[in-house]
Formats: sequence, structure tokens, C-alpha cells
Amino acid sequence: MENLSKQILPWEIHLLVLLSFGLQIFLFFTGGLRRHGSNKFLRLSIWIAYLGADMVAVYALGYLSRHEGVTPGCDTLRGTHPLAFFWAPFLIIHLGGQDTITAFAMEDNSLWLRHLLNLVVQVALAIYVFWKSMSNRQSMELLVSGITLFIAGIIKYGERILSLKSGSFESLKSSTGNHYKHRLPEAIHADGSSYCDAVCTSLLSMVDVFHIFSARPGERYMRQHGPMQPKKLLKVLEVQLGMMYDDLYTKAHVLRTKSGILLRGISQMCLVVALTLFLAGARQSYRRADVVVTYSLFAGSFFLEACAVFIFLTSPWTLAWLQQARKQDKLARFSWFLFSIGWPEKRPLWSNVVGQCNLCGWLEEGQDTPRSFSQLVRTMVTKLGTLVGLEKEKVFWVSSKLFDTEYVKADNVMDCLLQGVARLSDEHADINGIIQIPQIWLKDRDLMREAAPAAGADGCYTSWWQFVSDAYTRDFSSTICVVHFLTEVALSECSEPEAKHLVELCRALSRYTMYLLVNHPSLLPVSANTVATLERSRPILQEEIDAGRVPRVDVRKLEEIRDVWTGIIIYVAAKSRPEMHAAQLARGGELLTFVWLLLAEYELGDAGGVRLELTNLII
Repeated sequence: MENLSKQILPWEIHLLVLLSFGLQIFLFFTGGLRRHGSNKFLRLSIWIAYLGADMVAVYALGYLSRHEGVTPGCDTLRGTHPLAFFWAPFLIIHLGGQDTITAFAMEDNSLWLRHLLNLVVQVALAIYVFWKSMSNRQSMELLVSGITLFIAGIIKYGERILSLKSGSFESLKSSTGNHYKHRLPEAIHADGSSYCDAVCTSLLSMVDVFHIFSARPGERYMRQHGPMQPKKLLKVLEVQLGMMYDDLYTKAHVLRTKSGILLRGISQMCLVVALTLFLAGARQSYRRADVVVTYSLFAGSFFLEACAVFIFLTSPWTLAWLQQARKQDKLARFSWFLFSIGWPEKRPLWSNVVGQCNLCGWLEEGQDTPRSFSQLVRTMVTKLGTLVGLEKEKVFWVSSKLFDTEYVKADNVMDCLLQGVARLSDEHADINGIIQIPQIWLKDRDLMREAAPAAGADGCYTSWWQFVSDAYTRDFSSTICVVHFLTEVALSECSEPEAKHLVELCRALSRYTMYLLVNHPSLLPVSANTVATLERSRPILQEEIDAGRVPRVDVRKLEEIRDVWTGIIIYVAAKSRPEMHAAQLARGGELLTFVWLLLAEYELGDAGGVRLELTNLII
């Protein structure tokens, strides 16, 4: 091991610089995958690379600073690898990050001042290292080449800081959103249903999306222009959230400005000048390995810049600029061709999955005799976690992730919820600016008139909305738990073949709501933690089961169950906060974000000015 360490030591700086460069390549090509991916391993890899990239670059600069003052000799860094100090400006370029990822989470955006301080410190250190190493050398070409690289690195680092600042909530609230306003054709095709029209609608309404995320009221473009076909509506929401992701987590916002484009052009020209000067002065006797590493850094920088230009050309805003010159048909077609590569119509622009959480196994956990092998394993995991001293909340979270959570395609659930929002958009609020969700869903049915809001003669609730009303008097989180479990029981007893699709939809809606409660309680209007809610709900569940008050289901009752869960999810979306949804964009997106955004664009919910409420029903 000692011999291996001695062999690696002379090449340590080479390995550090190449590792820093490799991390930048990884971040560039994986950073954008978060927009439409929810893979946990991918997120973990990006997180490690995101943190490690800065650490490696800073450590490499520190390594160079420790060796810059050593007297040149045959066994010193200045004597054996003098070209290594020329790599300092490349490390500043690496610290500037990649266009596809500037922030891993919203919290990173709020730390932009820390990055500004890091810029000053790291650039000062790199300049000191570079200048001291060049002070005794006569290569003017190498000196000027390094200076131009420093200019490129400072510009890149400045882009990152400005992107972090513009993505913070403080900047969102203070900005007017005028940078989203573009003159575009509102319809390119007469049928109004093409993907191109959906993209144009998204671009025209992006100023509203910005105002929604920054919690600003106002008239919305989509409300004024009437309903859309469901397929087009979904694609509009996907493109809107995709562009919002770019503005919050990438350099897209900075690179859309005239100054950003100008500075990017300057940094690219600096790279060209630096390479030209290095080639002119590379006749000095540098080690072959050092020259190869330097050429690799140059080639990698040009490669990443070329890829960044391509991504810029495929962005919706480039399409917007080029579409303004629609008299040039070839240019318009070319712009659409580029956009279709980066934002293809058939590929979802988010993860397109919804979490499913079934807590029936948790309810059975307290039984003396486990009913299945999985239940036995679950009980053992819970006891083991308690034995090693884990908090009850952490034990529950681990067991629910392992045994209760899965992910399914979001298509059916998405269609159901978007249709529910469309129905609500046609209603009018009362004089207090409130829409009562149960009244909207059941106003045209006879079901609510069949019985008073209490248990029927046989002890069963005649209406699921009656049961929700009764449960809602306790608290909202307990209502979700109770109705979820009774939904599972009722659906398990439904064997009508013609109702199979409806059963699956009801089950997906119910389990998705429980998934939100367990995994993302911050998105829900609840105050207590999930474990406390479940423990409080356990006796209520047992009471309902013992009393036999689970409503019997047929096709008509299944439709009511569907509407109950649709109303609950829409109510949850209406009460959620914009900062929570902004955070979800970096995790592949959340279906609830689509519902929340559509509500706000239809001027509904807390973000839209018209409150939605679930209230007790009085017939």
C-alpha cells in the first residue's frame, strides 16, 4: 500500500483535475434527467456529484497553493510538472458549474451569497497560484492564455451565481416577470390541438405561471381563453412546469437575457484565444502527460460548450425568438425541428408516475398473529428499529417505504383530476368567494337525498360524502386515513366485472392521497405528524369496522368514491404552497403540482383567489 501511495503521489494533481472534469461531464448529462425522472439511485448519484464537484475543485486549488512556493527542483511539483499550475483557471471554470444544473434543491438557490463569497476567495487563490508559478517563466503566450481562461472562468462562475439568485424565492417575489413576455402567434394550426399550439400557449402563459409560483394574484391567460382538449391541456402544463424547472434549477434564465448571451459569447471566445495561444507557446519542453491533460481540458471545455449551445437551441425560448420571424418559413421549420429534439412530443416532460401507499398492512401490525410472511417481516423490521433506538417516525417511514409504497403510471389518475378541475372551473363562488366541493360534485345526483347525513337503517352510510362529512368533524388527516382504509375494504369486496376500471381508479386515487400524507405531508394542510395521525386513527378505524358501517359499493357508489377522492385531492392542491411545488420539480415532478397549477390558472384555490372548501353536508 505504501508503494502504491508513492507511485500515485506524483500524479495526484493530474487525477484531481481529471476527476473534477469528469464530474462536470457527469453533471452536464445527468442534471437535466431530474426533470422527468424519479429514480432514487440517479438522484443520489447526482447529489454526490453535485457536492463532490465543488469539493474536488477546491481541494485541487488548495493542493496547487501548497506547492506553488516550493523551490523548483527535479523532485518537486514545479520541477516535474510546471504546467500543472496552468490548470488553476480550468478549476475556476469547473466551479462555474454546468448549464443543466446550478441548484440541486431550492435551498441551494437561497445560498447564492455564499457562492458569491466563494467566487471571490477561490478566484483570488487561483490567480495567486497562477501568477506565482508564472513569475519566473518567459512564456508570454502561456501567461496571456491563462488570463483569458480566468476571464472565461469568472464569467461562468458569475452565471452560476446569477442563476442561483434568480431562482431564489426572494427574487421570484421581487421580480416583475417581464422577461417572460414575448410576441408570439397564439395559434399556428387551425384545429388548435397540435403540439406546436400547446407550446405556444405555454409560452404565452408563462408570465402567469411565474406569478403563480411567486404568489401574485391577477387575471390568467388560460382562464380568459376558455377550455382546451385534455391532451393539449396536459401538454401545456408539462411544458410550463418544464420551463419553470429550467428557470429554478439551471442557467436558462440568465442565458435568455441579452447580457447573458453576450457574456457567454465572450467566455467562448476566451476559450478559443486561450487554446490558440497555448498552441503557439507549447514548444517548450513540458512533459507529455501534462500536455495531454491540458489538451483534454481544452477539448472537454469545447465539447461541453458545443453541447450547451445545442441545448440552448432546443429550448422553448429559442423557438419563441425564431417563430417571431415566421415569414422565414425555413427558419421556422428549422427552429421547430430543433425544439422537437430537446422537447419531444411523445415523451412525458416529467416522471409520469404517482406514488401509491396502502396502509392496511400497518393496521394489521398490532395483531398478535401476522397474517402473511410480508407482515411478519414488517413486524420484525419495526421491532428491530425500535430495539436499536430509532425514533418512531423514522421506523414508520422505513417500513412504509419498504412494504407499503409503490409507483404506477399517472395517466388515469391525471385524466380524472384534470377533468375534476375543469368541472370546478365552470362553477361560481358564493358571495364570500368560496366554492363548496361536495355540493359541486353531487348537486345533480339523487344519492344525497336518499338519506339524512347519518348511518342508514342497516348501520351503513348511504353516501360516501356523508361519511366524509362525519369524519371531517375530527380532523382532515384522520379523515384521509379513515376513508382510505374503508375504501380499501369496500373495493376488496366489489366483484362486478364491468366496474374493474372504476375500482382501479378509486384505489389509485385513495393510495395516492395516502402516499402524499406519508411521504410529503408538507404538501397537505395538516399540522400533526403522520405517525401521530395514524395512531389516533387506529381506534376510529376499528370502531367503523366493528360497527359494520362500510358503505356497500356498486357502480354508482364507485363513481361517488371516485368523486370523493377527486374532491379531497383537489382540496389538498388548492391549499398547498408554491414553494413546496417548486421543490418537487427537482424530484421528477408531482401530480399534485399539475392540479395546483391548473387550479391557479383557472383562478381557483388559495393561489387563484377563490377558496375551495370541504364542509359538512346538510341536506
